[in-house]
Amino acid sequence: MERFPRLLLAGVFLLTAALGAVQGARVRHLRESEAFFRWIMAAAVNERLFQDDSQEYKDAELFSLSNSLSSGLDELLPDTPPSGEGEVSAISQVSGNYENDRRLWNLARSDEMAKARTAFVDMAKKRELRFAQDIQYAEAQAGGVGIFNLFFGFRKVAANFIWIQVDRFWHQGNMYRMVALMKTCVALDPHFIEAYLIGAWHLAYNATAKMYDTPWAQREWDPRYNACVGEKERYYYLAIDFLKDGIRRNPRNYKLFFDLGFGVYNQKLKDYENAVKYLSEAVRLPHERWVPRQLFISQELNGQFEEALAGWEDYVARFPGTQTATEVAPRRIQRNRAKIAEKRAADLRQMAAATNDPVEAEQLRIEAREARNAALAIWTTLGDKDGDAYRLRLEAIEMREQKRYLEAVALLDKARWELAELWDELSALIMDTKQEAGIPLSVSESKALLRNADAGICKGMPEAEQQKVRERMTKR
Repeated sequence: MERFPRLLLAGVFLLTAALGAVQGARVRHLRESEAFFRWIMAAAVNERLFQDDSQEYKDAELFSLSNSLSSGLDELLPDTPPSGEGEVSAISQVSGNYENDRRLWNLARSDEMAKARTAFVDMAKKRELRFAQDIQYAEAQAGGVGIFNLFFGFRKVAANFIWIQVDRFWHQGNMYRMVALMKTCVALDPHFIEAYLIGAWHLAYNATAKMYDTPWAQREWDPRYNACVGEKERYYYLAIDFLKDGIRRNPRNYKLFFDLGFGVYNQKLKDYENAVKYLSEAVRLPHERWVPRQLFISQELNGQFEEALAGWEDYVARFPGTQTATEVAPRRIQRNRAKIAEKRAADLRQMAAATNDPVEAEQLRIEAREARNAALAIWTTLGDKDGDAYRLRLEAIEMREQKRYLEAVALLDKARWELAELWDELSALIMDTKQEAGIPLSVSESKALLRNADAGICKGMPEAEQQKVRERMTKR
């Protein structure tokens, strides 16, 4: 070797260059796979939960290609496919369980997905993907070492500095200047969870704190949200958009699902069906102990009494001895048992009214009576304001069936002062009872009827949607 030192140096140089090339290709492969994996998760959660479809982008086309190339996912599919509109792909179903993340990561970096991964990089460079619009992997790659990468290398720091400005605007009351900065924050740092949570709270709560609900006659149909919105309601949907964006980028954070389901849909929009949908997602992820409680309460409000009862019973079994298990859960369990009995009684009465067989009708009425008495016994035993209000409501309904209208109205009026959550329902029952009996309505009740006649329908609403509202109102 002493005779050929240059040959030795050349060999070392070539070996180093070859190892560098191999390592560079490996790093590039991992970076592309990581970006592709994140996009897969975002596209999957969009298909499984949101069904937001934009023809402007090619996410659906690429996601279809990815599903066609994937294999070996059948064994990971859940026994019961997730509910929702349309067919849900295999990747979307598998991504519903966070324990499958390792399998999806292996899929994203596998050779079988090379074609889809290459297409992803190409589409991302051309900005053709809706769910890869944050700090673009492809853009950074195309730029090489430059001012762009130097700046965005410190994007988390920049996001924190901008968030300080958001906080300053909040204390100054400059709400309208905060929204753009909040979006800039999460564009710089898509994993800034607190920015999503606090931003949505500002939009749904603080921005609307001094606004009245927009009257239905002044709302307009918004096809983006499939809803009637006024100025106040538009803030709620901006908060929903903000949280959904956070979920697509951070599909494994239960706080985003919780705030979307409970904070906005339950508390602000009283949309209990969607509240249950997103709270159910929150409890599938690692979460705090208080999260399931809000799911069970939302299920009860949505009329899913059996599911709520099963949830509370499971909670007591898993956390015996806790304050919630000994003080809160037993009352919730009784409430749901009573409501299940009430629902059974109502169903049996309907069946009795529908049948032409007098013997069968009488038997159904007897069973309905037994179910009603079971519910009444639970409400009586419960004994507090909740129990008293529901007991009075049940007694009033029976009096109405016996055409003892004045007594029924008196009981309903007393019951609605016992429990605020029943105020609207009992007020509606009072008006129905008065109309059925021919008792004159008060001025406020007449105005309420006029308002209710427009409830759920707004300017520009498609006829099919209007028909759904009318059917819903008829069922009530």
